[in-house]
Amino acid sequence: MVTEQEVEAIGKTLVDPKEPLQTRFRALFTLRGLGGPHAIAWISRGFEDSSALLKHELAYCLGQMQDSRAIPVLVDVLCDTNQEPMVRHEAGEALGAIGNPEVLDLLKQYSTDPVVEVAETCQLAVGRLEWLQQHPGEVASSGPYLSVDPAPPAAERDVGRLRETLLDEAQPLFERYRAMFALRNVGGKEAALALAEGEAGTWGWEGVGDHAGCYPTVVLLSCAPCRPALWQRPLPP
Repeated sequence: MVTEQEVEAIGKTLVDPKEPLQTRFRALFTLRGLGGPHAIAWISRGFEDSSALLKHELAYCLGQMQDSRAIPVLVDVLCDTNQEPMVRHEAGEALGAIGNPEVLDLLKQYSTDPVVEVAETCQLAVGRLEWLQQHPGEVASSGPYLSVDPAPPAAERDVGRLRETLLDEAQPLFERYRAMFALRNVGGKEAALALAEGEAGTWGWEGVGDHAGCYPTVVLLSCAPCRPALWQRPLPP
């Protein structure tokens, strides 16, 4: 069993700006794996750092830990307009990942945030929390992946129907994400090609496409015939 002193040593590495970023990331993911209040406290201290990338990952890890004791710091980060949009939006996603309905009203409030990344992520988080309330006892994530996803995969398994939902801009973002994760779980060439179309669509470089957006990319990379679709994607502005 890891002692509090050992957690402290790892935490000091995480918050030390003199340490290489990759070393600090290793400390972060070690703390995530250890869990508990002391790990959460050290991760929370990292939000004072100047690296937006590191702070984004801090929020991500707190969400993946699914510990309600992380809610206060994540709420502070979401509400802090001095934090970078990518950090605030990840805090919103993390609050949804934790799954505690006490933040539902706050997430609804920020679903109309002027920063599109924040607003769309909070919309997804609201959708996830409401889904959990409507489906008590059901597992929100299923399939071969261990991550806590922003939306549960759709029950539909027909690739054609999932593709239609994914590409339909009239559909709620939450339902499109459910289709995306279902396609990820189905796997195979046809699913990967459908995801490639989604990647090339209007939401490819907008809104919430970071950790969630990585899933289609991983599928595409594992599907040799689909790689050209990924290589041809335009770079973000």
